[in-house]
Amino acid sequence: MDLTRQWVRDWPVLRSAQELVCDGRNPHTDDPCIFGYHQGPHRDEAGTAWLDDGDLSRPDWLNG
Repeated sequence: MDLTRQWVRDWPVLRSAQELVCDGRNPHTDDPCIFGYHQGPHRDEAGTAWLDDGDLSRPDWLNG
């Protein structure tokens, strides 16, 4: 019987922030940000950059 194995745990798998989806969306077109999860300015595939002030800055027709 191996009693030492019951106390051994594997290390958690860490993921790069670039592997996580950014939740930023262009407030004018609703296109998603192409960067991985980050803080700071966002950019979509068309190259448009914007700063995200949260859902309050999005037009009502994009919220929901």
